[in-house]
Amino acid sequence: MRKNNWKHISRIAILCLAISLFSFFIGTTVGGKQLREVNAKNDASTLLTQVKDEHDSQDLKAVSEVIQIVKDKYIKDVEMETLTSGAIKGVIDSLGDPYSVFMNKKEFQDFISSLEGSLSGVGIVLGIDDSTQDIIVVSPIKGSPAQKAGILPGDIIVKVNDTELSGKTLDEAAGMIRGEKGTKVTLYIKRNQNSDLIKLELVRDDIRISTVDYNIVDDAAKIGYIRISFFDSQTYNDFKIALDALQKQKIRGLVIDLRDNPGGSLDETVKIADEILGEGLIVYTEGKNGNRLGEYFSDESKTSVPITVMVNENSASASEILAGAIQDHKAGKLVGAKTFGKGSVQEVFSLEDGSGMKITIAKYYLPSGRCIDGKGIEPDFSVKNPEGSNSFDLSKEKDAQLLKAIEVTKSLFDVK
Repeated sequence: MRKNNWKHISRIAILCLAISLFSFFIGTTVGGKQLREVNAKNDASTLLTQVKDEHDSQDLKAVSEVIQIVKDKYIKDVEMETLTSGAIKGVIDSLGDPYSVFMNKKEFQDFISSLEGSLSGVGIVLGIDDSTQDIIVVSPIKGSPAQKAGILPGDIIVKVNDTELSGKTLDEAAGMIRGEKGTKVTLYIKRNQNSDLIKLELVRDDIRISTVDYNIVDDAAKIGYIRISFFDSQTYNDFKIALDALQKQKIRGLVIDLRDNPGGSLDETVKIADEILGEGLIVYTEGKNGNRLGEYFSDESKTSVPITVMVNENSASASEILAGAIQDHKAGKLVGAKTFGKGSVQEVFSLEDGSGMKITIAKYYLPSGRCIDGKGIEPDFSVKNPEGSNSFDLSKEKDAQLLKAIEVTKSLFDVK
């Protein structure tokens, strides 16, 4: 976390490259409550028994037969690991869910590293367009090779080196772009519906991340500003440090900036909401058949100053939980653009051979009962910034959404 002068507050998004691996899902904590390991023999046999009980074992036999025939008869030698990984990937891909993904050993190792906040890459947060399946840039990370090369939010990555990304998953695209520090990767970018591709050669580097920045955004009115670019394992602690520092400066209002925040840790999000809301429900999750899997509540403590929350079309998942809970509890006003609408929860499983997967197990619901998956959240005050602008790089004077947030915050405590 850094305290910046305003002119230097153009901030980062999240993680290193291709953090599509983590950027659009919540509720997965490696090394914590929600990472499941399927690696003991008795677990595997129990699982197999359950599968055989529920499905015709002939179906499973057919899969085994296909793998064996390919292994024995295919004109080229194929490793058994390649065949079994392909079969497992096919099972997950058949779900048609962009957030349910199988990862081979290397991909899963990189995934675990990404959750720890460091990888080598080019510094891009990736997303996927549900309608076109395009791989899109949510945001470049401040100071990263991607930002220095001029990559912008909304850019479509069409090709990596000589490989087209059409039909690739987020994780596959991530794996193609990520690599060792000092190595080169060439990206072909489509921007603003222009048919001409932009060719960019980038040198990979280590990406270090801080998820919270803060400052006084209006000295005269004493309005504090906290930007959360992503929710990782340190975000709540950094948020609390920022909030305490601003309160020591006697702020009269607070702007929380969640623009271009693709989500992250549900636990950290809930702890931040607990600081703000006062007593009540923050969010709940429902799984198969409408079974309620979890409920998260805040205690009676709440922030004493008026709050305005900034969101945009790239505010997703955990950031939508925080913004939506604040809106439902009438604990603050939302300013900006309609949010992304990512309301599903993924669970991570590590497999015996070192590979892993994440699958969608639930959807989350805001305190009012709203499920925003595929819908997004409408702000209380809709404000557009210039098309193609980057919320991390806009100056205060040109940031219409920020200026409106300051105006709204002032109105909440009658500063003229």
